[in-house]
Amino acid sequence: MGNLRRYYYANKTKIWRGILIVAFILVIIQVMNYMQKIKYKNTDNTITNITTNTVVSDTSLTTDKTIMDSGTTKSEATLKKDITVIDNFLNLCNNKQFEQAYELISDECKENLFKTYDIFKRTYCDVNFSSYKTYTTESWSGNTYRVRITEDPLATGNTSQDMSIQEYMTIVENGNETKLNINNYIGRQKINATETKNNIKIDVISKDTFAEYEVYNIQVTNKTENTIYLDDGENTSTIYVEDSNGIKYEAASSELIFSTLKIPAGSTVKYSIKYTNTYRTNRQMKKLVFEKLILNYNEYIKNTNNYRDYIKFEVTF
Repeated sequence: MGNLRRYYYANKTKIWRGILIVAFILVIIQVMNYMQKIKYKNTDNTITNITTNTVVSDTSLTTDKTIMDSGTTKSEATLKKDITVIDNFLNLCNNKQFEQAYELISDECKENLFKTYDIFKRTYCDVNFSSYKTYTTESWSGNTYRVRITEDPLATGNTSQDMSIQEYMTIVENGNETKLNINNYIGRQKINATETKNNIKIDVISKDTFAEYEVYNIQVTNKTENTIYLDDGENTSTIYVEDSNGIKYEAASSELIFSTLKIPAGSTVKYSIKYTNTYRTNRQMKKLVFEKLILNYNEYIKNTNNYRDYIKFEVTF
């Protein structure tokens, strides 16, 4: 005890200086948290027509949201409605109300990414919202918004951009309700284009667009007397979609199981084929092509190197 007393008297100036510094830091943190809360409490529910860098504020939220429209002007009503849907979803996730958040997701998004609530919770909520997050929302293209989800710097003290997750969310009409496509799923477009050649019929039913790729949903009917083969897999550049400028986008070979591309005589088979093209609103796709469709699979496997009975099959949209 005597040693402690002697140490205290010998170093009391340093000790009290350290205590005051720690107390000062704690007070600063408390003041910052208080000012942050006051900021959003007193913010009006106002919105303006935007082209870039417009701040949208909502008194129901506890995070900054900067809304920027890249090239497209949205009406006040449309923008406010869109942002409200996104805010509702993210606030539900932040408050761990994941079942209610799941109900805001469109049927097509669920079909593509989250067929069950359990999948949604495990792969999306538990990964992205294990702790409270702040976020910014940027108008990207049409009804699609770029959302950056970040660890709350006031809670964690970490301001690194490495802690951010960027994704795309799209506003869609689902029946009579407004819903969300999330996790980079942009949406589904019906195509309903058909082509018949050499007693083979291919229907391009629809495509599902993601931020980094597209998936075409097709149906192939083999009305011939032979097993056909959509492609031999030697070069995936022979399976592609082509845009209005003649640019070709190849199928993602790593996700194609070529053994499934065999279609017996008299059969109809459905496929979902992924193409590696980044989403752009001004791009117009014109055709889907199988450049080396094999008309007789049995003859092909007998003499693969010398087989020449290919046809080029195109479906124009």
